[in-house]
Amino acid sequence: MGKQGKKKGGKKEPQKEESTSSHVSQQPSTSAQDEEEEEVGLTGAARKRKEKKELKEKAKQTLQALQSTRKTTTSVSEVPSEESSRAGSEAPSEAKPEPGPSKQATPPPDLKVEEIIEEFEGLGLPSTKKKKPKKKKPGEVTSPTEAPKAAPAQVPPTAAAQESSAAVVSCPPWSGPEPADLSSPLSWGPPPGKGRPRGRPVQLPSPQIPTTRTFPLSPSQSGASSVPSSALSPTSSSVSVSGSERRPPRSLEPVLCRYKIPMKIPTRTVRARNITVLANYLEMSFKSIEISRYDINFSPDRPKKMLPIVFQQVKKRFYASDLIAFDQMKNCYSLRPLKNVTATERFTTTVDLLDQNGRNMTFEVTIKSTGVVDLGNIKRYMVERGSSLCHPTEEIQCIDVILRQGALESYVKAGRQFFKRPANPVDLGSGYEMWTGLFQSAIFTNKSFINIDVAHKGFPKAQSMIDCLVKDFNLDPYRPIDNQRGGDNFATFVKGLKVVASLVGNTATAGHKREFVCNGVVGPPDKLTFPITESDGRSRKLTVAEYFAKEKQYRLKYPHLNCLWVGSRERCIYFPMELLNVSYGQPLARQLNEMQVSKMVKEAATPPDERLAKIKEVISNMQYSQNKDFKQFGLEISDKFYTVQAKILDPPVLEVGNAKVTPRKGQWQANRLLKAEALQSWGLIAVDTDPRIDYDSMISLIISTGNQLGMNVSKPKFVNLGARMTSLHGILMNAYKDVRFVFVIVSARGRDDYHKVKQMAEREVGILTQCIREMTARRINQMTAKNILLKVNSKLMGVNQAIEHNTLPKCLRDGNVMIVGADVTHPSPDQSNVPSIAAVTASIDPRCYMYNIELSVQTPKKEMIVEFEDMMFDHLKVYKDRNNSLPKKIFVFRDGVSEGQFAQVMNSELQAVQQAYQRMAGQSRKPEILFLLVQKRHHTRLFCDGTSRYNVEPGTVVDTDIVHASELDFYLVSHQAIKGTARPTRYHAVCNDGKIPDDEVEQLTYYLCHLYSRCMRAVSYPTPTYYAHLACLRARSLTHGERFDNKELERHPKRLHVLDKMLQYSRMFFV
Repeated sequence: MGKQGKKKGGKKEPQKEESTSSHVSQQPSTSAQDEEEEEVGLTGAARKRKEKKELKEKAKQTLQALQSTRKTTTSVSEVPSEESSRAGSEAPSEAKPEPGPSKQATPPPDLKVEEIIEEFEGLGLPSTKKKKPKKKKPGEVTSPTEAPKAAPAQVPPTAAAQESSAAVVSCPPWSGPEPADLSSPLSWGPPPGKGRPRGRPVQLPSPQIPTTRTFPLSPSQSGASSVPSSALSPTSSSVSVSGSERRPPRSLEPVLCRYKIPMKIPTRTVRARNITVLANYLEMSFKSIEISRYDINFSPDRPKKMLPIVFQQVKKRFYASDLIAFDQMKNCYSLRPLKNVTATERFTTTVDLLDQNGRNMTFEVTIKSTGVVDLGNIKRYMVERGSSLCHPTEEIQCIDVILRQGALESYVKAGRQFFKRPANPVDLGSGYEMWTGLFQSAIFTNKSFINIDVAHKGFPKAQSMIDCLVKDFNLDPYRPIDNQRGGDNFATFVKGLKVVASLVGNTATAGHKREFVCNGVVGPPDKLTFPITESDGRSRKLTVAEYFAKEKQYRLKYPHLNCLWVGSRERCIYFPMELLNVSYGQPLARQLNEMQVSKMVKEAATPPDERLAKIKEVISNMQYSQNKDFKQFGLEISDKFYTVQAKILDPPVLEVGNAKVTPRKGQWQANRLLKAEALQSWGLIAVDTDPRIDYDSMISLIISTGNQLGMNVSKPKFVNLGARMTSLHGILMNAYKDVRFVFVIVSARGRDDYHKVKQMAEREVGILTQCIREMTARRINQMTAKNILLKVNSKLMGVNQAIEHNTLPKCLRDGNVMIVGADVTHPSPDQSNVPSIAAVTASIDPRCYMYNIELSVQTPKKEMIVEFEDMMFDHLKVYKDRNNSLPKKIFVFRDGVSEGQFAQVMNSELQAVQQAYQRMAGQSRKPEILFLLVQKRHHTRLFCDGTSRYNVEPGTVVDTDIVHASELDFYLVSHQAIKGTARPTRYHAVCNDGKIPDDEVEQLTYYLCHLYSRCMRAVSYPTPTYYAHLACLRARSLTHGERFDNKELERHPKRLHVLDKMLQYSRMFFV
């Protein structure tokens, strides 16, 4: 019925409810209702909700019918046999359905009662009926906990035997490009490196604890050759629990995934020039030792900045001789087991300290063992080239915590970066200044490295609130800020800001300081009142000014300046601004304004030689190679940058006008466009702008430049230079009768004018617009006019440039290819009520130049594109309408996905592409899919050498050493950085159905960076991904000021559309 009930290429889709290690094999079914739903175009999300609802109903009915049967069939205390324990997780191979229509069916006759209950309740109950074991090849493993063939496991062991026996685990290989079969444990067993070695069974002793229910061993324990039972704990080993304590242990098992990461296909079919480059990586070696891991619980756990101080007191008092690395929150790692802490014994103590406000605080600290971290797992992962789906995350986290100990002493931590205030910080304006710092991260490929880079961040300036008000916001402290220009910006700045209050007066608390979080701006102290209780019990109201004068004997200097509301939102704590200071070193999770970002980028963008020198200075300060603590933990770190092999790809030959050009250093020149569209019917509107601007000269420049490009630009049909934003809608409606394109000059004073213009034009009127800022119109020249007309020609469905056919990558020469870009933009952390925007772009012409976009609004912070299937279905409809056929190949470039989300993308979005295609073409058809994840937010930098001021050349590719050893993974510098050090973009394939060789994928990616319509230069990542980002920005404009219910978006993500009459005229309106 729904998406999960269908068959895809003869394999069943994983059910959402499969959260346990067992699976229920459900026979696919068909019904007239299913076919009817398919015909009426029920959306993928709607089918999922319908299927989930029906599944829950069937679960309830089945459970009610089987409750009595369950009691007579099995009991909780029974110990399962080896075959029966995996009966629910192993689907017989003969149950695989043939391709065709599907329907939901009742469980087959041989399905056991316990398996149904296990699926619906998630209890993992054992089965009492033994299955006949399948014939296996020598060495084949059919369960993660199955013993080798020689091990006697045919008779269910007794409880006593369980206590004395050893668990034997083995990890099969996990590689290959074909989709995995979820009915086989080989698809979801832990790959090599994630807790245990591949192909070598490891014996572990079982814990000496009475059992009523046993959970599987954690991979972190099973990877060790021998672990004493005393070192095992409920969260990291095979532990029995009963009653309300029944819960699975922490596990390093990978997320279930229907697909496998494609392997490298190394060939040399693409011409390239070999070079060597420097990477900002330091080579590292480490020993395969076991490090004890502990959970630290603080009560109370606030304020956060006190917790490291509290922990240091505990360490100094009880563990002064132990080498401990603390992550500043709740985890610590020790080279030796800590005394008084065992798997069954916790250590608790109290610490008394004065907090930052001078008050005495008592913290209770509890240390609990959570097992050991075996660094040997990382080496096994490296040697055996483990899958990206199962990084040894806990082991890498342990090394990261060890590495950051030196930085924590002298830097302010902000995420994974560390900052300190420079001697002369750059003033970013509006209360912020730029701090510099460092980024460091452990990287493991077939070698181990530390990635070191400089970092920059805006911090609020530590100053008095009066200075902030006057110097940074140009406000008058003798008047309320409500009616002052810039008062709103100040109110936004102080909300959520940490401030220090200085207590005044002749009382005992005079001179003390207390830190609060500011909730916002309230009224001035001479008008703001609050209730106070007199000594005789009577209550009366006082103004804040009267309170300070009477109770504190302090006369306010600025009685008319607003107070700030601080502290708990449940209390009314008001402080005059003259008594407040901005706290030092607070890394706010905020988005800087456009001017601040521009200034920080300008200051942070340094040439390669300067950036390299700054990184060397960081390395010198951190003293990685001389650090004694690192060496005791077994870490040896080089102090020299790593030299890596690279290659430079040849640029494509481009068709422009009547000529062919080859880009040099990522740029080219063209006097005419390849396919110039005429601009015959157009107008110009200036909204709330300076009437002194010479618009006649601007219009003449647009006409002459457009004609040079071949666009045949005529004179405008109308010009309105005195328009107001309030009357713009009517002007556009009247203009639509005569023209289809309008230039709109927007005022520099109206921050939201651009959003309003786009909303009116594209959602209410249906007319194409090109907005130009007032400042740009004032200073326009021929180069600026040319760049504007490049966008205009694309909006008119013209073609600026294309790749010459004979130089196309092989994978594009056959035609019938759709290039897809996908991205999700999220609001800043301080915008909790703003939704996330998902955009998917897809090429709709044989040259892969013109794109269609689909937009969706979804719940904030959700990275997966919920409506991906329906959006792809709509793309395929447009492609088929324009080309009279469906694409045979679909190449997807997905932006914004971190390494920890690979499996989610493969299970959700990759599957959505396939299902959308089969909805359109039928179940038997399947396109060749290349699915690449595009990553820009990393700190890898490449340098020519240690002294050059120039960046590496465009087309530089690194696909060895610092990338995954066996998967299709590479860095590409496709552009010439205008300023600063070029950031390479990383690409990682999660699907390669066509088995395209690595160098052809690299060439395809590089060539697509030359088709961006807005300029005549290669961009830093492929055009479809760039367009997806532009589409997200357009969606932000189209939804600006609109309020969304996040709970409703969670249930029903909202598709966003512009008027159809505009789409009939142009699909490229968003560029």
